[in-house]
Amino acid sequence: MFTIASKPKAGRNSNSFLYRLVMNEKMAQVVLLSPALIMFSMFVIYPAGMTLLYSFTDWTGIGLGYTFVGFANYVAMFHSSEIFNTIPVTFYFASLNAFMLVVVGFFAALCLNRKSRITNFMRICFFLPTLSSPLIVGFIFKEFFSPVLSETWMGSLNRILGMIGLKSLQGNWLTNEYAAMPLIVLVGAWYAIGQTSLIYLANMRSIPQSLYEAAMIDGAGYWKQTYHITFKMTAPALRINLILQLINSMQAFGIINILTGGGPGTATKVINLAIVEYTITAYRVGLGSAMTMVVSVTVFLIVVTIQNVVSKFEYREL
Repeated sequence: MFTIASKPKAGRNSNSFLYRLVMNEKMAQVVLLSPALIMFSMFVIYPAGMTLLYSFTDWTGIGLGYTFVGFANYVAMFHSSEIFNTIPVTFYFASLNAFMLVVVGFFAALCLNRKSRITNFMRICFFLPTLSSPLIVGFIFKEFFSPVLSETWMGSLNRILGMIGLKSLQGNWLTNEYAAMPLIVLVGAWYAIGQTSLIYLANMRSIPQSLYEAAMIDGAGYWKQTYHITFKMTAPALRINLILQLINSMQAFGIINILTGGGPGTATKVINLAIVEYTITAYRVGLGSAMTMVVSVTVFLIVVTIQNVVSKFEYREL
């Protein structure tokens, strides 16, 4: 038998550079990924590299002149009691905020996963705060927790307490050393609970119903099913939520800055507030860059630890 070779269509040169570029899979991947790589390099790699460079200098942020000082900024950071005191406050806020969101978000997702007439409405209500800006949320709750300045000028919370006959409980909530941080955590949980529960919910919806049916046949109750099936099957979502919320907590600035500004005293002064203070107000960009690098390395180590610990709780088929 004779095979008649098909001729290339008119107008298409198989030897042209554009044709070979499109037909080459690796080159096509490079071309398609290059815009994202360029943007990632411009807004992530380059700023991170410059931050690392400035952490070894005494740059003030004004002009182009600076000198290398080695590890002097890192030494100054750990020898400054003002900076060092922000570290336990940051870890306290991050652990409390992440624990609140991960735990409460899981139980919120359990409720939102149940079939009901108001389930879709509740999902919208949980997710709506996430669409707001942290600054707007901060201003809203700053008014809500405002102290009693006069009979007509007070925050909404104190006004409600007065209306229901609990004037004795009225107070300056955000200037209370013991109440300020828990209130900030509650505000942060209200703001981010929608995102956390949505990630849980997406994972829960993918769990096969046959697992629950088999557990019911074996006599397992609701809470046993929740722990042995739902909790273990949502371990990937748990890992994602822990990582996201710890990173967000370590980088917290907007809500805390609006509500308390780090006060009362230094009770809510997290390290990001100190970074902004030293970098912008005190013109010590080198020291602020060193603090940023320490925070970045700490977050990286926390993420690696979470990856290893949470993976032990994941559901595995025998």
